[in-house]
Amino acid sequence: MNDQKRGFQSPWQISHEMFLSESEVERLLHQLRTEPQAADTSTGDPARYAALAARDRLLIETLLFSGLRNSEVCGLRVADTIVGTRQSVFLVCGTPRQNRTVYVPQSLSLLAQGFVRVHRPNLIRSADELSAAERPLLVNDRGKAFDRTSLYRRVVAILTTAGLGDRASAQLLRHTYGYLAYKRSGGNLLFIQRQMGHAHPMVSSVYAQFVNEDYAEIADRVGQSAGTASLEPSPSRRRSRKDKRHVRPRRSS
Repeated sequence: MNDQKRGFQSPWQISHEMFLSESEVERLLHQLRTEPQAADTSTGDPARYAALAARDRLLIETLLFSGLRNSEVCGLRVADTIVGTRQSVFLVCGTPRQNRTVYVPQSLSLLAQGFVRVHRPNLIRSADELSAAERPLLVNDRGKAFDRTSLYRRVVAILTTAGLGDRASAQLLRHTYGYLAYKRSGGNLLFIQRQMGHAHPMVSSVYAQFVNEDYAEIADRVGQSAGTASLEPSPSRRRSRKDKRHVRPRRSS
């Protein structure tokens, strides 16, 4: 294999089964928003039950609409959201190479804000919680920060309840974000790379194969964008040049 072919080889192979279609995303969101399922149903406390359901919804929508990795969601703090930044972003803090600002939908930021103000206090059992800057956004049933294993298991449980048990994983939602981001951004690989923390835009291009594009229509748009204006001055420009010639003063002999 020559260097040119090697340079365009996909970094990994994915299939349709590794991400959700748009219709599957809509069904999942509908169930989360209308039929919440809390992890702990043993308590008779309605506020705690509602808080657990709100946490599960925020967990899934964070993975689905930010593209964060499992470990990055675990490390997300309250101060890394709109609550601390006053912007619709998530601040990802890891190694200097992984640090980045991830832009998220305003609906997700408002969901996080509402969870912090209304529901999160009902999940915290310890009076000596961390300082405001260090508080984890998402907490487990014991009111502690998720670790990678417990968060993964919770995601699997939620997706299984939603009828996606045979494909349930946190990576399923990250791949779904990559697919949706490519499709809805018009194939903006730089946007996807920066959002997902990929090492190179070529890594992000793996999602391109699943988006059908009308090449004839694209070719027409490219031609239209070139136009003829750049090749020939417009009438107004020609007139202005002629006018300038008329008003130019004669040189004295």
